[in-house]
Amino acid sequence: MAFSPTAADGRTSASFSRTDRRFSTVKPPSNNELNSQIHMQFRESHEGHKPHAGLDPSRASTGVVWTTERAYEKGFLKDPTAWANLGQGAPEVEDDIEGCFERPKTIDISMTGREYGPTAGIKPLREAVANLYNAHHRVGKDSKYSWENVCIVPGGRAGLTRIASVLGNSYLSFCLPDYSAYNEMLSLFRNFAAIPIPLNKNDGYHIHPAKIAEEIARGTSVVLTSNPRNPTGRMVVNPELAEIQDICRDRCTLIMDEFYCGYNYMSNCDGTVISSADNVHDVDTDDVLIIDGLTKRFRLPGWRVAWIVGPKEFIAAIGSCGSYLDGGTNVPFQEAAVSMLEPTKVKHEMRALQHHFRDKRNYVVGRLLAMGFKLNYVPDSTFYLWLDLETLPEQINDGLNFFQACLEEKVIVVPGIFFDLNPSRRRDLFDSPCHHYIRVSYGPKMDVLKKGLDGFERVINKHYKLASEGKAHKRGDSVAIDDS
Repeated sequence: MAFSPTAADGRTSASFSRTDRRFSTVKPPSNNELNSQIHMQFRESHEGHKPHAGLDPSRASTGVVWTTERAYEKGFLKDPTAWANLGQGAPEVEDDIEGCFERPKTIDISMTGREYGPTAGIKPLREAVANLYNAHHRVGKDSKYSWENVCIVPGGRAGLTRIASVLGNSYLSFCLPDYSAYNEMLSLFRNFAAIPIPLNKNDGYHIHPAKIAEEIARGTSVVLTSNPRNPTGRMVVNPELAEIQDICRDRCTLIMDEFYCGYNYMSNCDGTVISSADNVHDVDTDDVLIIDGLTKRFRLPGWRVAWIVGPKEFIAAIGSCGSYLDGGTNVPFQEAAVSMLEPTKVKHEMRALQHHFRDKRNYVVGRLLAMGFKLNYVPDSTFYLWLDLETLPEQINDGLNFFQACLEEKVIVVPGIFFDLNPSRRRDLFDSPCHHYIRVSYGPKMDVLKKGLDGFERVINKHYKLASEGKAHKRGDSVAIDDS
């Protein structure tokens, strides 16, 4: 430590050099510490400073982001067109799907669009969303949604974060497996305790009403789930969906992530959208919060325009918290979205979407069965396959190793373990029931799907070459494809 006179009265002040610091974010233990058992025991039982003192690096990347970063290391960033990305949870965005309306290529920006927008969204778009839900889900019902039942948010994750921030002190139940981004949201907030509901692969990961009733009996007051479900490609429909809502009514807030509701293959691809809005008795007293947007069913993930529909009191709080969480949604894109939500136009759009994506689903399922993959069911919704790898050779029969093998063939998938949500890392994931799965997206265009499945085939063939002992490959069970 060095002293130097600085004050007019001759007093000295202390100045410290870097070597005088008693604590450091980067210095290793001193020899004195290394030779002291008690010092080393203390270090090992207490996390010290990291190279970046304020950073929790475990928050940096999960799920799709992590897999994409691994692909970057193999050259994906330099030449993405050489790759087949079957990991990204996004639909194809081009305008060449027969029957779909053309997306805007330019947007007029009004003077209002230059200003800050309301954190709950502009009124014309809120009105358009309410009108869409009333036309598709509230015909013949006394209780209708108004613009005050709608909050516009900058994407689904922002919407979930807003909802999480206004929840009271509660137990929140969530399903396993489910959308990987829920994991961080369920970890960050301390106003609720997150409780998992493990679903059973033997019945296609179905959410049974009795299971929800059991959770509520245990004290759950909030339930979060995607429906249609990411990653399993299944959904709960009426009458079971209505039964779940009846069980929750007046007892539990139901958060329904309905981003994939347009990808419904159960009604002969007639454009029908499955939504919990059908079963709401009173839009202001039923605690049902519905999240959807332009991202998936309107194939505009880059716009970051989504909405939450629910009781006015909830929506007022969710709108207000946008002032400190995200600042609200891009106003010009909100203005451009209004005309897209005309109910008849949306119905035609959903019909074209369902036919196109069902065809892609059937192609992918057919290729996988021909390769010998085991499929327990064919997805009835979304654009995902929850693919079981257990019948493959041991070197590639888990999600992480299959993912690694696919990278060598310039193919990206998402290992299933990312969907075994583990908020705050309270469980050991070593024996995760999702360990032997991957999520495969058939969201991309058909040429990308073909390229990706060709890569799968190379991986399979490469590992079955060690069947030179002449042993036959144990093929997976086949399932019928329902074209209804």
